[in-house]
Amino acid sequence: MNVGVQFKPEEFPVFIESVRKAEESGFSRVYLVDGQLLWRDIYVYMTHALAATQQIPVASAVTNPFTRHFSVTANVHATLAEIYPGRVMLGIGRGDNAVRTLGLNPVATNQLKDVVPGLRALMSGRPAQFNGSEIRSVWGPHEDVPILMPGSGPRNLRLAGALADVVMIQVGANPASCKWAVDHIRAGAESANRDPSEVKVVAHCAMCISDDMAEARRETRWIAELVAIHVASVARSSTDHGMPEPLTRLAGLRRSDYDYSSHLDDKAERPEYSDDVIDDVALLGTPEDILEKLQALAEVGIDEVAPAYLNGQLEQMEIIGREIIPRALALTGVSGSP
Repeated sequence: MNVGVQFKPEEFPVFIESVRKAEESGFSRVYLVDGQLLWRDIYVYMTHALAATQQIPVASAVTNPFTRHFSVTANVHATLAEIYPGRVMLGIGRGDNAVRTLGLNPVATNQLKDVVPGLRALMSGRPAQFNGSEIRSVWGPHEDVPILMPGSGPRNLRLAGALADVVMIQVGANPASCKWAVDHIRAGAESANRDPSEVKVVAHCAMCISDDMAEARRETRWIAELVAIHVASVARSSTDHGMPEPLTRLAGLRRSDYDYSSHLDDKAERPEYSDDVIDDVALLGTPEDILEKLQALAEVGIDEVAPAYLNGQLEQMEIIGREIIPRALALTGVSGSP
């Protein structure tokens, strides 16, 4: 199992130091969240992250087709991939904070059915369809750029399984919850006549290594609220979602007054979730505690975990690099391979 890392594009010197520490510590990939009203520009920060490192891939995780037209998104990633071959991943979803802070709802899932093939076409130099016209990038074909899609509910997970190279799930870290998500991804891949094993699954998560469980829970409780937001939306929009109990319990804990203007803000007030809820959604405790949970996640089909948001947490990244990553790479899952 691989271990990636997620950062927010903020406090530039801290960000660059964190990206360099991630590469030095052996993380598999850097992911950057997109939110034009909450943080600095994702593409400026992606460019600097790539320039400040030697090998680690960098991904947008994720942008959307509303605030950034898909032709612009394709061009940005193709440009970066031309300069930094093999180190760029494009993440595209319906939009979360980026559209909600504008007072709007995420784009329809069906819209991504056309957007993702359009992105692939433009980045490969092939024509794409837009508004009844054929469009093409004239400077391609470009470096092959893998596409990542996020998902929390059945429709998005299945669509991602049908279209994406990598799927980032936001359902916490309970093996039953992750298996539910993986099953939908595999079903989506099979419906598109794809080999499900070729679609890699990344679990967006919170991680804190500490012997002090109270401290670890304080550091990771934000993930409970984030997952609750997503699964509550799934519960409202789909009566036959089939979510396992750990997710339906979280859906019932979602705050109705969630303020997206403080989304992922470290200083924002958070609900006091119970210990068992936090333990269910986060990776926390000693290295042995975390590795035991990673093995369980590998066994249900998780290929990578991506702890967020570790800006400035250099000591944690060093510990993860020393105590977790080498041993996580040896974990085997359902495929029988690391």
